[in-house]
Amino acid sequence: MEKEFDYASVPHDYVHCFHVSCPQADACLRRLAGRLVPASVPHVRAMNPAAYPPEGEACAWFKPIRRIRMAWGVREAIRRLPYDEGRGVVSALNRMYKKATLNRITTHKRPLPPAEQKRIEALFARHGLTDGQVFDRVEMVYDW
Repeated sequence: MEKEFDYASVPHDYVHCFHVSCPQADACLRRLAGRLVPASVPHVRAMNPAAYPPEGEACAWFKPIRRIRMAWGVREAIRRLPYDEGRGVVSALNRMYKKATLNRITTHKRPLPPAEQKRIEALFARHGLTDGQVFDRVEMVYDW
């Protein structure tokens, strides 16, 4: 998993952990970020070592290493629909999202998390697109 890790994807204000002897270190995303922070990054937000939980207690800051599917854009799927069906999808999307948010989605500036993907896939299925090719781009990212 570390080979796929791109430190540039770590949010700017993400809290890193440097607790070497933590029993959950191998499964913690905060520890992974702390372990792989490059030397070119001069400072990061970090856990206070005095706040590390006592041995044997669960860490309240533990964040499991988990990847989720994020989707970007729906333009191509709309173009593949017949004109009237495409208009119906656009109309429904306009009801689901504010204008600025929908613009950010269609221009690939805002990703769609899994819950929103399900709603949009169901919308396209109701309008006849059932091949599963709803989004312009899909990628697996760390669940920060």
